[in-house]
Amino acid sequence: MDSVLKQAFFALTIFSFCAVSVYATSVAVHDPSVVLVYKDAAGNSYPEQDAKNSRTKFYYIFGTQMGAAYSKDLIDWTEFKPTFTVNGKLSTDYAQILSVAAKWSKHNTSDDVLGNYWAPDIIYNKNLKKWCLYYSENGDDWLSSIGLLTSDKIEGPYEYAGTVVYGGMDEKSSGTGNEDYKKVMGTSTIASRYMKNGSWIGEYGVSCIDPNVFYDEDGNLWLLYGSWSGGLFMLKLDKKTGLRDYTQTYGKNGEAVWSGTALQSDPYMGIHVGGGYYVSGEGSYIKYMKNQEGKGYYFMFVSYGFYSPDGGYTMRVFRSDKVTGPYTDVTGDPAIFSKYIYNYGLNTTYGFPIIQSYRWSFWDENHGEIADGHNSLLTDDDGRNFVVYHRKMTNNTAWHNVEVHELVMDKNDWVEALPFEHRLGYGVSKTAVNLEEIAGHYKMILHEPFAQKDGSRPVNLEKDLYLNADGTLSGNYSGTWNYDFQKGKNFIDFKTTGENFTGVLAVQLMNDVSKKTTTFTAMNAKGERALWGYKVPETKNLEVKNFVGDSVKTIGGKDIAWNDYEKFEKVNGVKNFAAEFEFENNSLGNENWNHWILAFKTSSGLWYLRADAYSVESFSGSSVGYYKSWNNDWEKFKAIFKNAKVKIKAVRSESTINVFVYAKDSLVYAASATNTPDSDYEIYLGADNAELKISKVSIGENLERILVGEIDDAGNYTSAFNAKVSQEFKAPAGNFKMNLKFANYGNGEGASNWDNFLIRENVNGKTMILRADVYALDALGNVKFSSDWDWDNFSEIMRNANVDLSIERLKDTIHFAGIISAENGDVYHYGAIQTGASTDEISFSLSVEKSAVDLFEVSSFKSVGKIIPSDTTKKDTSEIEKPSSILEISKNAQAKKSSVWLVRKNGNAEVKMKGKSFRINGKRM
Repeated sequence: MDSVLKQAFFALTIFSFCAVSVYATSVAVHDPSVVLVYKDAAGNSYPEQDAKNSRTKFYYIFGTQMGAAYSKDLIDWTEFKPTFTVNGKLSTDYAQILSVAAKWSKHNTSDDVLGNYWAPDIIYNKNLKKWCLYYSENGDDWLSSIGLLTSDKIEGPYEYAGTVVYGGMDEKSSGTGNEDYKKVMGTSTIASRYMKNGSWIGEYGVSCIDPNVFYDEDGNLWLLYGSWSGGLFMLKLDKKTGLRDYTQTYGKNGEAVWSGTALQSDPYMGIHVGGGYYVSGEGSYIKYMKNQEGKGYYFMFVSYGFYSPDGGYTMRVFRSDKVTGPYTDVTGDPAIFSKYIYNYGLNTTYGFPIIQSYRWSFWDENHGEIADGHNSLLTDDDGRNFVVYHRKMTNNTAWHNVEVHELVMDKNDWVEALPFEHRLGYGVSKTAVNLEEIAGHYKMILHEPFAQKDGSRPVNLEKDLYLNADGTLSGNYSGTWNYDFQKGKNFIDFKTTGENFTGVLAVQLMNDVSKKTTTFTAMNAKGERALWGYKVPETKNLEVKNFVGDSVKTIGGKDIAWNDYEKFEKVNGVKNFAAEFEFENNSLGNENWNHWILAFKTSSGLWYLRADAYSVESFSGSSVGYYKSWNNDWEKFKAIFKNAKVKIKAVRSESTINVFVYAKDSLVYAASATNTPDSDYEIYLGADNAELKISKVSIGENLERILVGEIDDAGNYTSAFNAKVSQEFKAPAGNFKMNLKFANYGNGEGASNWDNFLIRENVNGKTMILRADVYALDALGNVKFSSDWDWDNFSEIMRNANVDLSIERLKDTIHFAGIISAENGDVYHYGAIQTGASTDEISFSLSVEKSAVDLFEVSSFKSVGKIIPSDTTKKDTSEIEKPSSILEISKNAQAKKSSVWLVRKNGNAEVKMKGKSFRINGKRM
């Protein structure tokens, strides 16, 4: 065996000795080939859903050495072993099952055959109406072949149906490979172009491994195969048999076709689409993917380098308008080589390297991701595309696991991978993303290559990047950024002093920590680098002062100077502050500056910002920029702010202050100041020849994102009941109002109703817990609930739901009113009234059970004037008067065919349910 093949063989087989791992919740299927499967109640498997939508959807992957697994979500995988038959009888003797391939590759034992069973590909043949498992059997001296196994069911049993193509034929060989060569070529004499000194030559001849079988847009069935050696080739298959279409010819008059020194096609091996001259490249996969206008391309992924920690293994992307090529990269470089080159490590000029070794800062040093490659591609039934691949970690082991990232198309119709692993309900938003959600402090990773010849395991690490509200960049890059939303397409571009990037904006959950944030993926203009980034997630902790009724506060007027700070509204902020002001802007003059002003003071300087995008003064060394919706149309500017309801939000993250200004609920103006003082701040809202009627003032700080709960590698939330608790948020004695905004991450299908968020109320050493499924534990006083959801869908409703929870005490009654926005856009309501509650100081916190809470904002309200309950509280109050007991759900809920409800019978509580258990006082029944 050639030394290069030995190293590749070692990389492919060493994982089999690492079945036991600390990462046991992930699945270790090498060279994963993915397929969408629908199963009925009898276990029959189909490639599509039925008209009644009664089949269960699965994703199946098949890999090297009979590795296989299935999942319902592309996250949590269950391993299984496919079964096989010989002449209709079950068998585990692989030498017998694959006897034709075993004899050609000169393997005598079942273990030898299994060890050389590489990278199968799974597809459903529409004509055969069978699942077709195409496998490769490797052997010394390129004695390799690709065969076909078929089955009626996805898990088997599979039986040998024939061999498609062989490699390694030379003057010394004999058997089925030579017979197939004669069938194709019409002669048993092996042409000299395949040999050197009478032996198969790797620089030209193909290595028959790594099959990928797919239908093109015209319904033709193709086999893509090959590895290193002579490169990657395509053969047309007979749709009726799944085997080679012997009527299709290649080359010209029995000879190979060349373009200069680049091979184009060979009469036996087929159409040459990549590699050659022993240039690295394996695990190729072709998928037709469309942009949102319906324009499509054939994308070819190829893994370059060695699959070893120091082998520089990466996935590269090429595309073509035609299935047969030519396949080229962003700059037009072909996937076919005309001479030997070293095409991995530091050389990245061929193909777009979509993912290269990296490590997020919230991973430990052993969790860096390296050797990403040998992928398959999936277009799901909702049109979304995914790359499914295997990777290693920087933990000095040969262990690996399967990863799944969503693929998106940029405005140039090139596919890019979103930075975090796929999670249900997350990805590219179908609606526009607000500037306030985009701008801020990011952590970015530039996917640069490594030579990796010294045995080290380097990875790309995070650097700081600031997307400022004025459209500028600071941190690791300087320049500008631009966001463009077009009918569901969220494009983002970066123009930097070094190079430009084109990408896509998304909303994702961070790997392994499950915090929701804004992310982007981008590629540079040459297609040689991928750039990933995520906005550092924070939790806003605000104190809110409402001026209600006749107590609306008025500042400004003609008698106040532009810098009369003592008469301005002032709040004190910490270093990373969050401040908000809501007011009515009444201009008293005709000049552009006769409007509101905002000033940020520290002991070392001042930033004085006007409504007309002008700074009278700025911090020393700071750079200030603006976004103006009116551009330089100053009449439009005056119309925007004249007597307008205005909301201003000012946020400091690290060294940058971003200001967002809304008029009539639309973002009209933004400003940024970089390199601001690292100290506490005095923040002033004032007016210059204008009058402001202030209705709301908020001040607080941006904390590191508060997340309650734990997640495992399979994406399951695992925290036991009430085991993880957030910090406490205190409310004063007497009347108060508090608001918490958070995401509730549940396990979805199969989860129990109580596996969601918990509200903890703590007072005088006692704790009451309110569950998401409207049940109270250790009630303090009397609690009555209401809800308006269908209990049959409760788990699906709560998974990834956004919750806006208001808590308000009036005398000895506490109102809990939650607006629950499900991931499908539907809105539901959660209500509870606690009577007989304590009027002392009280605190609230959040906990979970087999779920997680991602806390975005906590607001404590203080009102000046009469307290007016919100419309939501009023609505929920009217609804929650209906139940007569804590153990009684309203008749309205039962009318919606609840799967769980509680009623009273003869004065006793009775549980009624549909296939569910229920918890009462901490015990399940």
